[in-house]
Amino acid sequence: MFSHHFTIGANLVLFGYLIWHVGNTTARASRSWIPFVLVVLGCLLVLLDTSRHVLLDHGGVFFEPRVLVMYSPTGGLSAIGRTCQWTTIIGLVLLFVGLASFFQLPAKIYARFQ
Repeated sequence: MFSHHFTIGANLVLFGYLIWHVGNTTARASRSWIPFVLVVLGCLLVLLDTSRHVLLDHGGVFFEPRVLVMYSPTGGLSAIGRTCQWTTIIGLVLLFVGLASFFQLPAKIYARFQ
């Protein structure tokens, strides 16, 4: 239980800073907002599974605990388990692409090998 609360707290601080930094820099430099949108969406999608864990730790709060469990009675992933697995993967990809785009990583790599 502690680890889920610690993880969501650390993620909120880290993601909050990333969103603030990317948004603030984008607004000041009049840059494209696409990296900002990708970072925000990525952060939200990554937080979904951790939120499910915290809700489950507290008895489901708004949901029946059986709805939030990661595995089905047969041992495979439940529907929410599969959904959270994919939202985490997609969220990490969006976060990486958004940050790489924000820091202009593709252009810097390309310039390095020119």
